[in-house]
Amino acid sequence: MLKLYHQGSSVCAAKVRIVLHEKDLDWESEYVDVLQGEQFNPAYLKLNPNAVVPTLVHDDKVVIESTVNCEYLDDVFPEPALRPTDPYQLAQMRIWTKRVDERLHPMTSVLTYSASHRHTILDNNTPEQVQAIIEETRDPVKRARKKEWIEMGMDAPTAREAVKEFTRTMVDMDKVLAAHPWIAGNTYSLADVALSPYLNRLSMLSMDAFWQRYPNVSDWYRRIQMRPSFKPALRDWVPDELAQSLATNGARSWGKVEELIREG
Repeated sequence: MLKLYHQGSSVCAAKVRIVLHEKDLDWESEYVDVLQGEQFNPAYLKLNPNAVVPTLVHDDKVVIESTVNCEYLDDVFPEPALRPTDPYQLAQMRIWTKRVDERLHPMTSVLTYSASHRHTILDNNTPEQVQAIIEETRDPVKRARKKEWIEMGMDAPTAREAVKEFTRTMVDMDKVLAAHPWIAGNTYSLADVALSPYLNRLSMLSMDAFWQRYPNVSDWYRRIQMRPSFKPALRDWVPDELAQSLATNGARSWGKVEELIREG
């Protein structure tokens, strides 16, 4: 039996859901509402001491880390294969999945908070309540960044870096997609799986124009959206209220994001 501990808007959890749907596997959902702090429940921490989603449980075996989850599923359930057989294309796949984990993912959290979550916090809380939200983050470095994102939004230095990282990603994707239809080569792979939630996040933030200026990326994402896995893995699990706030707040922030794109 496969059980996935996940959350609707988590880009990391979405990667694993994509693989589950691409392979048409039966799985049991265990929803962990990270926005309510459920990842810190003692029972969940026994499964995942990092207090993040997703966590995959296969029978009695616990597997953490989303990229590892995806490769594990491709090992255990090899059809249809989601890794290239050509060694060079396999290496390219892993370079992209590593890049997503190490570079794009951290900047996605920055962009989402600075462009969307800050508006929700400021619109629904008094100044005293906002300060309490900031202070509830115990780590001083993380607390300082949270304060920066809430108070400065897309003017925060780290938000500017997030826009730059997304731009670099779009440029590099467009280059490789000019040479072949999928990120790592001629076949759909875990590299495409890894990047899909991040383009989807831009779209959910009403920032489709971010990637629409790149023709090869636009064509790739159009084909991604046509795959049967797209809607059930990337959209159906996101609560309606959260989807609406991401779209509305992202649209409010797009003008500044576009300005940062032009500045380079």
